[in-house]
Amino acid sequence: MTPQQLAAQLRHPNGEDGNKVADNMDERNRPVILAAYQALAPANGDRILEVGPGSAGHLPRLLAQANNLHYTGLDASRDMVLRARERYLGETRAAFIHGELTQAPLAPASTDRIVAINVVYFWQPLLPALQVLNLLLRPGGTLVLGFRDHNSMASLAVFKHGFYTYHGPELQQALEQTHFTNTPLHTFAEDSVDVLGDTMHKQSVILTARKPQEATP
Repeated sequence: MTPQQLAAQLRHPNGEDGNKVADNMDERNRPVILAAYQALAPANGDRILEVGPGSAGHLPRLLAQANNLHYTGLDASRDMVLRARERYLGETRAAFIHGELTQAPLAPASTDRIVAINVVYFWQPLLPALQVLNLLLRPGGTLVLGFRDHNSMASLAVFKHGFYTYHGPELQQALEQTHFTNTPLHTFAEDSVDVLGDTMHKQSVILTARKPQEATP
């Protein structure tokens, strides 16, 4: 698979190649996925939205964090939505829907916590996407973004095809522009093998933000 083909599959996994990429990402992104879930810190009964979960390989770890959670996975890949539905058939706490974030078929203030891992690279323009996240959260709700920073990813061939990379403070500023508050940033180092078989020295970022209890004028 060429870097351009891989980039297309990372954005919208489809077919057999998409399934292989999704499985690969579940494995290779495990540290940042689990760190983001931990930062989300759901409470009993919370409504959780995950943007871009793929086939949601680590969902059981999230659902085990609290009782009576209500999880919705929103993914732009129809194939991933179908695969996730099949994987979690009978799991009454989880639902998967197909759609783009900026056209999400979800009601305003309908979720307590939102998590999005390694998908911020595709949100262009960025600010409208963050505004939608703010709209979907209830007042006082929590957003967690997990991603690899610019220095870790920008030089990779696959990231030259439609990916936008960020330093953590850039995203903190963008969140504040879209009326999020309290945006602590946590980073940790990872060494792993990427999808092309190359060793990577990565800096992962977990960025947490909150929607104010009172709407910002």
